[in-house]
Amino acid sequence: MADNNAPVRVLVWDEAPSHAPKSLYPKSLNGAIADGLNEDGAGKIVAATANLDDPSQGITDGALANTDVLIWWGHARHGQVSDETAQKVVKAVHAGMGFIALHSAHYSKTFRGVLNCTGHLKGGWREAENPADTEEIRVCAPKHPICQGVSDFTLPAEEMYGAPFDVPPALVVLFQSYFPLGGEYFPSFAVTVGEGIDPKFTSGPGGGKGQGTGAGRVFYFRPGHETYPTYFDANVRRVIHNGVLWCAHRS
Repeated sequence: MADNNAPVRVLVWDEAPSHAPKSLYPKSLNGAIADGLNEDGAGKIVAATANLDDPSQGITDGALANTDVLIWWGHARHGQVSDETAQKVVKAVHAGMGFIALHSAHYSKTFRGVLNCTGHLKGGWREAENPADTEEIRVCAPKHPICQGVSDFTLPAEEMYGAPFDVPPALVVLFQSYFPLGGEYFPSFAVTVGEGIDPKFTSGPGGGKGQGTGAGRVFYFRPGHETYPTYFDANVRRVIHNGVLWCAHRS
């Protein structure tokens, strides 16, 4: 891992989605996200891109060894990610690499492996048109570093996800998405995993003693359907920027 005086090294991975409009994302989603990080985090963050069609599916031991935070976006090609690739990511995150899962990455082998969960959307999902769903995002933990400089905001068009979300209990729910078209809610959250957590811990002896903090920091951020310009939104860019710094143990 990099020292705290060096820029945070970020690898932004996507599945090279052919269904993402090139008119909207000419450099794919990973390119839009990486550009935002390199612009907004100049001097603090250096972001590169990789995708499923790259050699070794864009994930090698060498790449992970030189990555402080991995950002993952996937949707229609989860099954094409090999178990070997997914396990490399799981091992790295549990050992301390930061991990940000975006939107439909909830069903990726990496997210499900890192959190040991199904990632099911038990409240359903909806891709509405005429009218489209709007996503009202409420800041739930304003003192958390990922929420710094972010106020409640609305995305004018997004895909709906509905809670319950089949994931482990969050360390903190950072944002709550609300979809007024159908009245659904959905969380964005942070958690830690891996080395440092006592798996046998129950409620403890009191005095504030807890199960411990995992070496790997994980942030799941809900918005990001590929047919909407979500990753160009200033608030979304700020949240991902903040998420990178937190997942890299810089905030």
